Amino acid sequence: MDWRRAKSVLIFSFLLLNIVLGYQLWTEWRERLNTAVDWTSLPPETLQFMRDNNIQVVDNAKIPTETPAMRELTYIFKQRAGDSINDRVAIQQTPETRFVFNQQELANALGGVVPELGSYTLDWPASKEGVYFVLNRMEGAWPMFDINLNLYYSEQKIRAYAQDLVEIQSTTGVKEQQVLPATKALAKVIERNLPAGSVIKEIRLGYHGEIFDDAEAEVLQVSSPSWRVLLENSEEVYYVNAITAEVTTEKGEVLVNPK
Repeated sequence: MDWRRAKSVLIFSFLLLNIVLGYQLWTEWRERLNTAVDWTSLPPETLQFMRDNNIQVVDNAKIPTETPAMRELTYIFKQRAGDSINDRVAIQQTPETRFVFNQQELANALGGVVPELGSYTLDWPASKEGVYFVLNRMEGAWPMFDINLNLYYSEQKIRAYAQDLVEIQSTTGVKEQQVLPATKALAKVIERNLPAGSVIKEIRLGYHGEIFDDAEAEVLQVSSPSWRVLLENSEEVYYVNAITAEVTTEKGEVLVNPK
């Protein structure tokens, strides 16, 4: 055997392996860098407004950078969860549930109990500690903020659930449009709508739209690409239409620079 040649081949192989691994690490680092930026990326005038009005953000909060092309969704309700405790569906054999769980653990525990469970993903910021977990109905990679599955729990057991079930309609012919960047949506909400002393805990892209009162009668509903802005220690939720830049609240109120 030609050991000198074999040694050269091994050295070349290790060098090639290091190059491949280095490229993978660089790619992962670049992807993480591009998926979120910090709050200093906001316009200088917005940052100054935040300082003047004591508007803060929670530690380590990031601003998403994705600006995908999205279209409006249309859907009808198959089932709509009510606000009354009587609208909750009791779970007879309440599973032991850790407060930190993944989708697979949830599917194993409740997959045979809750319909279409695999179509919902945990929305931790919108959940109410000590009362219920909120899961959003997903459409592709994006949550439908208005279509929820609430899991009510006590003593580390999920006791009941309330669920919205929808049927997504065909979007053939509906044009996709690139969404407004999160930085622009945030700047508009901060400067025009947030009260002094607000603490922002999250901004997230998904779908939001007004729900008609007669939704249970299979009336067609429309949900638009929207940025959701959540505040710390506040039940107020702001939505910025990611196409038109219109700002609304959870109650559907249109905000026109109230300050």
